[in-house]
Amino acid sequence: MGAVFRKHPTQEQPVPKAQVSTAHPAQGFDPRHFSARCLVWCRADAGVDRNGSTVSGWRDMSGRGRDFSQATASEQPTFASRGLGGRPELTFDGSDDHLDGASFFGMVSAADDWMVVVVVRDWTWGDNVQLYYARGVLGTASGGVTRSNVGVTSEAGAGLGFGCWNAVDGHVQAYGDDSHAQGTSAVMVGVCNGGSLTMRVNGGAGSTVSGTTGLHSSATTLQLGQGNNNVNPWDGAVSEVLIFDGVLRQNELGSLEDYLSHRYSIRMGH
Repeated sequence: MGAVFRKHPTQEQPVPKAQVSTAHPAQGFDPRHFSARCLVWCRADAGVDRNGSTVSGWRDMSGRGRDFSQATASEQPTFASRGLGGRPELTFDGSDDHLDGASFFGMVSAADDWMVVVVVRDWTWGDNVQLYYARGVLGTASGGVTRSNVGVTSEAGAGLGFGCWNAVDGHVQAYGDDSHAQGTSAVMVGVCNGGSLTMRVNGGAGSTVSGTTGLHSSATTLQLGQGNNNVNPWDGAVSEVLIFDGVLRQNELGSLEDYLSHRYSIRMGH
């Protein structure tokens, strides 16, 4: 297992035990203690506001109050008590389920330096070889060419990936390797490092594409369950979401992926 990070008096308070519904596999591990600030941290065994069998809110455990919410009951994802690793997850119907969050552009210090992490499973292929018209799980809800998105292409495309689209650069997309089967349980890590995009899936780095200024100022409201109006809604499960202000060091990234691998019983390297 990766390094164990312990609470420092000047750092954020621990996730309240009363909000946690399952045991933690790495006691003391805390992604808020990395060199890059944790901007969003949502996990389905903590801070989930339920409306019967559905989810009306998903509270941010980073301590920064960047929660996700959905007031319309028919558009709320379903809460499942036993998903990956025997832990809770949120399932999206592929039609209109989504949760809205804070401004992505507004939370990062630099438009071209950030990381997004999403743990998913049971998805189906999108209907386009280009990610920006395929199926999205997390992105910004603005339309046109001022958006970002994490998701999956059609089976004929490159598979799991993420990208930025803005008026300066056009479409810039990065993908993991294309060997993953439909519905693969996946730790998806999108890295924007000085404008170079890299997609990591289950611990393995895929393509790196340079030449973007990163997020456009119109890439505002985060949306979990779709991402923008040009892609299909997500039709699978989501277990955990993290966003970092900057790029983690290599050893920190390895520790994070190791934590998620153990937590959700996902085999790295596949």
